[in-house]
Amino acid sequence: MKKAFSLIEVVFVLVILGIVASISSQIIVQVYENYILQKAIYKMSTRTEMVANQIVNLLTYRIDGTTISKDHKKFLDCKKYKIEYNTTTCIDEPTDNDWLPIEDVPTGGEKYTSVEWIGYDNDSFASHATPNWSGVADYENNASQAGFITPASNLVNTATIMSNLSNGRVDLTQSNPAALLFIEDNNYYTGSQEYDPICMGLIQEMNSSSTECIFAVYADSSNSFKFINDTSSKIITERYKLAWTAYTIAPEDADGDGDLDLVLYSNYQPWNGDNYLDIETTKHILMKNVSVFKFSENSGVVRFKLCATEKIAEDNNISTCKEKVVIR
Repeated sequence: MKKAFSLIEVVFVLVILGIVASISSQIIVQVYENYILQKAIYKMSTRTEMVANQIVNLLTYRIDGTTISKDHKKFLDCKKYKIEYNTTTCIDEPTDNDWLPIEDVPTGGEKYTSVEWIGYDNDSFASHATPNWSGVADYENNASQAGFITPASNLVNTATIMSNLSNGRVDLTQSNPAALLFIEDNNYYTGSQEYDPICMGLIQEMNSSSTECIFAVYADSSNSFKFINDTSSKIITERYKLAWTAYTIAPEDADGDGDLDLVLYSNYQPWNGDNYLDIETTKHILMKNVSVFKFSENSGVVRFKLCATEKIAEDNNISTCKEKVVIR
């Protein structure tokens, strides 16, 4: 006589197996969900860290006194209006109240959302063992309102590198000049004069009523600069910085999907009358779905916070934030 399982025993085993299977499936689902979540968080955190570091690298080479902030939405809306209606003016033109030196931007405000600055040309400066432009002006012996000698410079190499970086927009010729800014304290905007965005925060030329405060220069030889405007008086000091582009970082809906993206504008030259919203400007999306981009400056130290979100399920979003300080 063979023994067999009774019906009760079979049912009992099936119930146990069902319970075990249910628990196991829940554990597997939970482990998988945690894996997806952790992977998304790591990916988002890494991406935010990379973008924040890129911003730090760019701001590290800013020229003191040129960092400003604008009501980006107002400038952008005005530009869109001009394009849509093929006109040179818009209904709500930006005014002096729509830009500020970054150190004057109110904390927690929503109006001033962009950061704009001129970055000195570290690429051509540091591309050789000996800097291609020395950053020193022989202001005592070989300087005038027309130009000056810059000892130990190789402006031929500088011009080649600038041309490559700017796609030919700046090559140290009279038609495509670079910007030169003297970096002594008395050459900067102090608050005693009306702020002008064309000057990026710098004062006007000495004994001049024009707004030519960023000096457009071209290479007269391998070690001498000439000013494009060679008739007005100038404040020439021993040290200078050379630049081929300004930069703007701002949140905007760049791809039209309704979410804010962090956008970088570059390869535009304010000393030639360029605006960062010009057609020729290079524009890149640094990061999508940006929820926070806040910044401040105190005693030359820039602090900013960057937050971004990513949707990983129908009702599940993740968010990551990075705070950085730019100290030089």
